[in-house]
Amino acid sequence: MGSYELDSSLVDPTWEAVLLSERDVAGQIPINFVTQPAVSLTAACFGSNVFAKDSLTTCLSNLLTVGYRRFIVDLYWSADDEQWLLCPVSIPTEAEISSYLLTTSTLSSGTAMSVAAEVVTSTGTGTTTATATTTADSAQATITVVIDPDTSSEMYELGSYMCAKDLDLSTLLKIFASYYRKTASDLTAYVTYLVFNIHAASSAFHPDQPASAVSGSKLPSSKRHLSHMLNDDLGTYVYSPEMLGYDRSDLNGSWYRVSDENKPIIQYFTIDTDSDGIQSTPDGWPCEKYVQFAKERRLLAGFGSVDPQMQEYDLEDDADLIFPADYLSSNVAVSTSSNGTLQTGCFYSKGVTIVSQANSSWAETSHLTAFSNAISTDLLRGISQYVQELVSCGLSLLLNDTLLNKTADSGVDAYRNISFSSTWAWAIGEPRDAASPDNSIETKLDRCALMDLTLAGHWRSADCKEARYAACRVGNDPFTWNISTAKYPYANVSDACPLGSGFSVPRTGLENTYLYQYILSLSSDVIDPGSADMTKQGVWVDFNSLDVQSCWVSGGPNAECPYASNPQELERRTVLVATIAGIVICTIAALTLFVKCNTNRRNSRRTKRVIEGWEYEGVPS
Repeated sequence: MGSYELDSSLVDPTWEAVLLSERDVAGQIPINFVTQPAVSLTAACFGSNVFAKDSLTTCLSNLLTVGYRRFIVDLYWSADDEQWLLCPVSIPTEAEISSYLLTTSTLSSGTAMSVAAEVVTSTGTGTTTATATTTADSAQATITVVIDPDTSSEMYELGSYMCAKDLDLSTLLKIFASYYRKTASDLTAYVTYLVFNIHAASSAFHPDQPASAVSGSKLPSSKRHLSHMLNDDLGTYVYSPEMLGYDRSDLNGSWYRVSDENKPIIQYFTIDTDSDGIQSTPDGWPCEKYVQFAKERRLLAGFGSVDPQMQEYDLEDDADLIFPADYLSSNVAVSTSSNGTLQTGCFYSKGVTIVSQANSSWAETSHLTAFSNAISTDLLRGISQYVQELVSCGLSLLLNDTLLNKTADSGVDAYRNISFSSTWAWAIGEPRDAASPDNSIETKLDRCALMDLTLAGHWRSADCKEARYAACRVGNDPFTWNISTAKYPYANVSDACPLGSGFSVPRTGLENTYLYQYILSLSSDVIDPGSADMTKQGVWVDFNSLDVQSCWVSGGPNAECPYASNPQELERRTVLVATIAGIVICTIAALTLFVKCNTNRRNSRRTKRVIEGWEYEGVPS
């Protein structure tokens, strides 16, 4: 429990190549303009109102494995035991239980747990009933404690909810800490987001009634403030508001100071320059490469909604570590047709050339009304197409529904389909060489990315020797494109773009849409998706795996893979090296202990030798 568990059956080499290549191609785009699949933990993990530790561990692990990066977490403050719970109802204490009618049972035949109340009758094998009279009021509440005989874990049936004891914020944070440790290499590390909705927990004896307002001494103490708990478990991973403020105030000493590949694209934010030449930004955000590789951080945390019962909770005390409400999201009103096609809310607009005219910063929507509340298997295909349309328009979907009435611990496939649909670059099944078993000349031919107009502007891997037009970015503008003056093989496209433009690649779904729509506007003599001439059906983009198979990079045909070898092989080598390192360390420790004990026995006055340890983590980049 409390540990990230990778389900290897969910890992697919092609899908891993898609995630890695899209992370890398968008690596210099400020994080507020990069779409990410988002999910509500309440919907995806607790949709059946069962709040169990094992199911949370499996559910959250599965969601992380299949590509979800943004998590909306509903937290419930229980003033009775001073805990932030994931269950909406406080777990009763033994003292409280002893004052109420208590029914205890097991999931199967076995011994029921002992309780504080007096046992007055037996109602069958494995079930014991205990009773006591409440002094609080004349009414008696019923609480059922269910014990799993396999794990001996306790579950409390509280009205409409089944809740595990001690399923709290700490449990959640430990899973994320484990995830960060187990995905610490350059190949597997991704920036994630936690957004906390703040609620008050209902009473265990009135579980289906609204919670009472929390004030005064009932509010969280300083040690129970979210920032304090977050710092204890994940502080070394958090990119905080304090860090952002510092970085924004002096770009020369922050974002401009790192290596070129970790600098954010400046066309995405406003830059001010003071009289001393110091540049700053009022609205900029770092890119993922800066957060992840330059700052070595993995998490941004923010507040979402705060219930009226918790209005006296002082959010300012958390301001150094947790972003204010709605700072990491911007809800966009969208509308759809009866068949689910997006009608309003898209950030693509013909003729737009600068970001301020298509400002999709943190844009997201949870709009799924076109598909009704009873989401069925037949509707999943429509939802997937809808999600693809959202991403191509610069929007992220916040999944706030329990898909097919199954949570992601037992029915992850539907959630994986939504995550897959949130990718924007590659067509289904691409890049085709991701799982190729060798590095032969034949597989090396299809290592160049082509935007295929017959695939709605998605990319596919193509034979690099084919002559095609090339996509050319005008200046450094995110949304302004041109194409090469003629068709060229991939090896010759770098110098083929018109003056003032350069061979380039879309870095977000919205940039991809602007390129796609521009190409569709060209004369059919140049580009025609319906032509029998396949060379008119697509254009080269600056993305290839010529150096190392499955390692997709930009920078022209001579670009080198930063991971030194095949990503799958390198990941296996990382595990192998770490394992060997562990064996070596254990061996050295054992030998050292043996030698030390033997030496002390023979001559306690001899000088001790100190063998310094070493640590291995990650991969070369």
